[in-house]
Amino acid sequence: MALTSSRGLAGGSVDRAEFAAIVQPRAHDFVVEQIRRQIALGIIRPGAALPPERELMKLFGVGRATIQSAIGKLETEHVVETRRGRAGGSFVKAPTSDAPSLDFRVVELRRQAGSILDAVEFREVLEPLAAAVATTKAKRTQLRTLEELCEKTSQASDDAEFMRWDTAFHLAVGEATSNRFLCNSLEAIRLELNPALQLLPDTRVWHDLSNDEHRQIVDAIKSKDAEKARHAMAAHISHANQSIRSLIKSLSKLPAYPFVKATE
Repeated sequence: MALTSSRGLAGGSVDRAEFAAIVQPRAHDFVVEQIRRQIALGIIRPGAALPPERELMKLFGVGRATIQSAIGKLETEHVVETRRGRAGGSFVKAPTSDAPSLDFRVVELRRQAGSILDAVEFREVLEPLAAAVATTKAKRTQLRTLEELCEKTSQASDDAEFMRWDTAFHLAVGEATSNRFLCNSLEAIRLELNPALQLLPDTRVWHDLSNDEHRQIVDAIKSKDAEKARHAMAAHISHANQSIRSLIKSLSKLPAYPFVKATE
């Protein structure tokens, strides 16, 4: 419900200011949103187990009832399933036959083409900047994390695993800036782009090229060479961005998908 006032700041007047009542999110909704984001980013993969209840309580700083409510809501949404027994726990559900088809995902990309292209453009500005900032801010532990993620992407056994560690690498560069605005912006960009990145035709050659570029970025950050880091990241993301733009362009030329047959 909107609240209105004709009184302005410092006693001045305005035609009609509108305010919205603040809605405080419940703690379990916050937990649900955080888990959803990790799944959407590919950090937690289908079939993977969520941390144990006690660990989730510690990570989120909430009680058992809050975690149980969050898991219950995710179960209701068919995002996770809980298994009993010694090997039990809460697991991210794998896609089923009810999951969106490739055709549906293509239609969604076409619908969101403008937002995706905006994210591509924003990425070209932000990610090279983040790499440059990381050269002066990265801690030893963060550098080790970047090196470990380089290893994990190089050892990925399939496209899904590669995407998981590639996403983690780019977010880790953001973490190495110690700037929460950069971190949040990089995560928002990745959430927007991941559906398009998942439709790009990945090959071993592409993976190898990407892995080499990751190492160049890390080497530049470790050597505290801001310009080298900036250029290495710019070169790296230009390849993916070019592919995304080509994908969006090709999708725009396809006929509409007639999911619902017209009735006479």
